[in-house]
Amino acid sequence: MIKITANQVKELRNITGIGIMECKRALIKTNGNIKLAINYIRKFSKVQSIKKSVLITKEGFIIDFIQDNYGILLEINSQTDFVAKHSLVQNFAKDIIKYSFEKKITNITDIKSIFEEKRIKLINIMKENIIINRLGVIIGNFIGKYLHHSKRIGVIVQSNINNPLIIKKIAMHIAVLKPQYISKKDVSKKIIQNEYKLQMEIAKKFKKPSNIIEKIVTGRINKFINNITLINQPFLFDSNQTVLQFLNKNNVCISKFIRFELGEKLL
Repeated sequence: MIKITANQVKELRNITGIGIMECKRALIKTNGNIKLAINYIRKFSKVQSIKKSVLITKEGFIIDFIQDNYGILLEINSQTDFVAKHSLVQNFAKDIIKYSFEKKITNITDIKSIFEEKRIKLINIMKENIIINRLGVIIGNFIGKYLHHSKRIGVIVQSNINNPLIIKKIAMHIAVLKPQYISKKDVSKKIIQNEYKLQMEIAKKFKKPSNIIEKIVTGRINKFINNITLINQPFLFDSNQTVLQFLNKNNVCISKFIRFELGEKLL
């Protein structure tokens, strides 16, 4: 039997919010796999919804940049807030942004390779590990942004019109409500099929007629899709309308967005 560590239990508990023993049982049943343990809990516990499965590292910052139809988000991680705020680290991030923009390099692997020597030198100076975590780029017209004052969440958005105020509102909505896709058509069939299978297994425990079970599952799938798609979410600044209704009223269409949260690592 695989040994389950206290850190694994704590990690799963932080994600699901359920008891220690239930977390440990789920990890044992799934050989310590956090992602499988989450699904196990959803199937066999009374937990119907689990908050977004992310792990947030302790310190670092998000930096953004928009110029000449080029939008960039960059995440730098560090071990302490002191190092994250140090001018040497802040300037290091700005150098990466500048280089990415001037050379039109969008691949994080290339950026890491190019700046590895400077990163090592910076680590030797600061006596602390520093990581170039993620780089996100949108190229095209009408790019807007929102960066939370803490620099822990950043969003860039591309639309069809030059209206910075509206696009900032949409970016703020994305920052707070965390959509993963723009619309249902952007969600892969595999994701929907996996959720359908999971919800069917949960619904079958109710021992109701098959037509009732199908209705329950269909409703939950629709709710699942609405929760993860931007245009179907209740609008942050007016919950009486969806984002799509707000966009339609203003003749706005969102074509792309990128959202970074500090240390976010999807399971």
